[in-house]
Amino acid sequence: GKKVKIISSLDAVGLFCPIPIVKLKQELEVMSSKDVVEMLADDPGILEDIPAWCKETNNKLLSIEKNQEDIFTVYIEKK
Repeated sequence: GKKVKIISSLDAVGLFCPIPIVKLKQELEVMSSKDVVEMLADDPGILEDIPAWCKETNNKLLSIEKNQEDIFTVYIEKK
């Protein structure tokens, strides 16, 4: 669909809840509104954690996709 400009990329592969969310929160704190962060993670818990966290914080979940190596790529736009 629409093209987004990735401002930051965050590698949370090998980290488990709540660390990916903590790192995501820290990353978004230094970003501007409407900036997009890309996060890589392999914790299947993010399928529930990320949408819930975005809803709670009003940040916008753009997508979550899983590749063949079971790595999730998550795109989030800062509110």
